Amino acid sequence: MADEGNTHSLLRKILPNVIRAALKGFIMFLLTYLLPTLLMETMMPLDTLLEMPSEYTALVFAFSAIVVFFTVVAELFSGTIFQHAFGISRALVLIMYFIYALNGGVITSAFQIPEQPQLVHIFADLRAFLAMLIFLNLLGFAKSMFGAINFLAERVESV
Repeated sequence: MADEGNTHSLLRKILPNVIRAALKGFIMFLLTYLLPTLLMETMMPLDTLLEMPSEYTALVFAFSAIVVFFTVVAELFSGTIFQHAFGISRALVLIMYFIYALNGGVITSAFQIPEQPQLVHIFADLRAFLAMLIFLNLLGFAKSMFGAINFLAERVESV
C-alpha cells in the first residue's frame, strides 16, 4: 500500500512536467520545422522545391531536432541542476551547429542558369552574422552557468 501511495505522489509531481515538456516540444517543432517548411513551399514552386539540395533540408531538420530535444529535456528536469546543465549543453551544441551549417561563415555556391553556357558563382561572407549567433549562444551559456551557480548556492544555504 505504501508503494502505491508513493507511486501516486511521484506521478503527481512528474505528470505536469511531462505534459508541459510535450507541449513545449510540439510548439518548438511547429516553429522550427513545420512553419519554415510550409513557408518555403508557398514561396517556391513545387518543382523548384524538389530540386532543393537535401543538405539544406537536413540542416533544417537537424536544427529542429536540437531545439526540440533541449527544450523537452530542460522542461523535464526543471527545478534541478540538470536543467542548467542541459542549458549549457544546448548553447555549446548550437554554437557547433551554426559553425558547421554556415561553413565557418563563408558560403560559396556555383550553379548554371538554364539555357546559358556560363556558371554563376556566389560567395557570401556571413562571418559577422555567425559571430552574432555565437555571441547570443554564449549569453545563453553564461545565463545557464550563473543559474547553476545560483541553484547550488541556494542549495547550500538551505542545508
